[in-house]
Amino acid sequence: MNPEPGRDEVTTISTMTAQNVRVCAVVLNYLNYDQTILCVRDLLAQDHPFLDVVVIDNHSPNESLVRLQEAFAGESRLAVLQTDRNLGYAGGNNYGARWRFEHAAVDFLLIINNDVRLPDRATVRRLVEFAKDRSDLGGVGPAVVTCSGFPQGPYRRPRAALRTLRNLLPIFPLMFRFWRRFSKEKKPGPWYAIVGAFMLLKAEPFARAGFLDEQTFLGAEEYILAERFRKIGLRFYHYPLVTVIHNHQEGAIVRSGGEGRHFPSGLASMLHYFREYQGASGLSLRLYEVSARLYCRVFLPIRRRFLI
Repeated sequence: MNPEPGRDEVTTISTMTAQNVRVCAVVLNYLNYDQTILCVRDLLAQDHPFLDVVVIDNHSPNESLVRLQEAFAGESRLAVLQTDRNLGYAGGNNYGARWRFEHAAVDFLLIINNDVRLPDRATVRRLVEFAKDRSDLGGVGPAVVTCSGFPQGPYRRPRAALRTLRNLLPIFPLMFRFWRRFSKEKKPGPWYAIVGAFMLLKAEPFARAGFLDEQTFLGAEEYILAERFRKIGLRFYHYPLVTVIHNHQEGAIVRSGGEGRHFPSGLASMLHYFREYQGASGLSLRLYEVSARLYCRVFLPIRRRFLI
């Protein structure tokens, strides 16, 4: 990889045009190198001229590293790295971000799941154009939809008690998702959090916020980063005028190798978020945990079968 311009050039984002803002996409792989290759090809096809890619294999116990190196041999805008152990989703992405910071200057980091596809070649450029002059912006995300067209995010600040009710009465959030699917409102603006599968982050504030919380293994990354941004006076924005497709059902677990580590996937991370970032009580955490386990055993298989 030969990222340009070099570290010695000092230019603030606010004085740049969108065309010369330096963006690095960090893509985390675990086992599923076929998905990763498709995602990276979409990134390399983007029309933003200063975009490079760092692929991190999260110590996959298969031939992922070799396959990825073969697929992108000779690609000057891409580096393929491997961790010495499975660092989880936060740790793996942080590994790639820190490596990129050490090797050349960068203005934005794009944290993107390997199961995300970019049908529009202008996605990154349009997000940069929106984000570069907003001083209160820590990160921005596009409209994210599943393969069946259901929207994911953006998110309001979650509460343990409300999440418990949602888990016990899942019909109401599903009705809301149906309404959002057909809603015509598409206005960019600030939100508490965006979908963690695709986050375009200003690089310096992301580092100042402490990167992603590595006390999580899989889940709650966007909520925790939202809290960290708030502490330094920044926030997330949602830009629904461009859309990416998230093949969430296929990639949700394999993206970081979380099979069997927690049930349901992400529960331990959400408990950590409510405990450490909202100071939730022991009772509310226990009620949330019970409701989440019930939801994943009973309701989630039904939802995935018919809606995603």
